[in-house]
Amino acid sequence: MARCGEGSAAPMGLLASPGVCSKGLQRKGPCERRRLQAMVSEQLSQDLLRLLREEIHTDVTFSVGCTLFKAHKVVLLARVPDFYFHTIGQTSNNLTNHEPIALENFEASEFRTFLQVVYSSNRNIKNYEEEILRKKIVESGVPQKKHDFNFEKCKKSPDCSLLKHEIPEDISNGEDNLVATVNYNLDPASELGEDLLKLYLKHRCPDIDIFVDRKSFKAHRAILSARSSYFAAMLSGCWAESSQEHVTLQGINHIEMSVMMHFIYGGTLDFPDKANVGQILNMADMYGLEGLKEVAIYILRRDYCNFFQKLVPRRLAPVLECLIIAHSAGVESLFADCMKWIVKHFARFWSERSFANVPPEIQKSCLNMLIQSLVSII
Repeated sequence: MARCGEGSAAPMGLLASPGVCSKGLQRKGPCERRRLQAMVSEQLSQDLLRLLREEIHTDVTFSVGCTLFKAHKVVLLARVPDFYFHTIGQTSNNLTNHEPIALENFEASEFRTFLQVVYSSNRNIKNYEEEILRKKIVESGVPQKKHDFNFEKCKKSPDCSLLKHEIPEDISNGEDNLVATVNYNLDPASELGEDLLKLYLKHRCPDIDIFVDRKSFKAHRAILSARSSYFAAMLSGCWAESSQEHVTLQGINHIEMSVMMHFIYGGTLDFPDKANVGQILNMADMYGLEGLKEVAIYILRRDYCNFFQKLVPRRLAPVLECLIIAHSAGVESLFADCMKWIVKHFARFWSERSFANVPPEIQKSCLNMLIQSLVSII
């Protein structure tokens, strides 16, 4: 269960493990999670579709008749690996990145639809890929066969853009610096998220290395740019980092970075136990990840406030902590809900020792809201 840990805006007196009420979660929890999953899933799909339409960081071109289609090897590799090797894998030795790959037996409109499905479908598209291979690739005389892709094969492949720059001198080469994942339950928002997350976790053909806390996160420029306005600006050519194959980020620790990367690729809906939810809220705002902010708010509502379903005895401090986090991060809707809950149960909350640690301006706001509620009753 994620909580606000060391370094948060909350006073130390409020740092308590959040509590949940199982009955409350049974009523509202699944519904809230389904709503969040649908929102994050749709956002991931739209981001990838925009990546295709705006031709951001494309590195492969297909020609269907007189029509050219620009795409991304990394997305094709993640979603339709057999198609990738039947087309790009068989021709890349004789092509530069700028030469188009001719596809026979396709109509332009048909291939456009195929790419749109690859980039945006939230469902498993394995059967769709097999149908395309059977009808379009085999018909052209190329035998269909399965490919067991792995990272070692990727490192030897000429069409995988691997990192060629050396690791900075202040970064050692120890295995501890290669961050694959932080142990927590992964729940990607969709099949699209699952495919992209596997690509990230298995380090398949990255083209940028990001160092945080002396740890390495191998990633893909196209995916980062599609998902984050911060990375889109950094890698667009306006910043010095746009031409570098490794960058270092400050003001963020490796746990927060891992949470962000899991969300960027998979739209994951949970945080590890050690994650600082308040810091992640601020980080999501800085990196332009609105969906990640929604996930953090959902976790605060679930783990700290029990979705405001039922007052849990001796578990009031997490709600006060959530109030402070919401105020610090500027999440007005969550702040308002916490305030209403505290005013509703003011006798319980105001007798809490932890209430004395709430900043004076927030205490004053609680008092004013209580007075207004009493006046409205009169």
